[in-house]
Amino acid sequence: MFKKKEFKGIYEYIKNNQKSKAQNNLKLFREKYSLDPDYLYLMAEFLILEKRFYQAIDTIHVSLLVENDDEFLLKNNFNKSSREIINKKFKLLSELFKIIDIPELYEEVKNLNNPNDQNIFFQKMQKLMPGISFNKLK
Repeated sequence: MFKKKEFKGIYEYIKNNQKSKAQNNLKLFREKYSLDPDYLYLMAEFLILEKRFYQAIDTIHVSLLVENDDEFLLKNNFNKSSREIINKKFKLLSELFKIIDIPELYEEVKNLNNPNDQNIFFQKMQKLMPGISFNKLK
């Protein structure tokens, strides 16, 4: 699932609700990986533990922005997320839209496993959330 072994450990801490260990490890790798798409996915998962749902949505959005910028990935020696993690990102978005009670987005994204459909939804997100621009992050 994760290409970096350090991310596997953080994921386990998050899934086991070990907030302190997850947070410490996220901090440890923040400088090196802050815009790595997998790191951002882990950060979104952590933000959900903290009940910071809107920030988690923003973080997944940024992760998808990075994911779709091949030049930035190459320049920073980051890899695209695995198909499994990309699917998890969209599943997480679905859960978040349900939590914050946006049923129309929840319904639209809950079964997106096809890369083409995910890309269409991602483009829609770009229009819905114009305040988040990857150009600001480069």
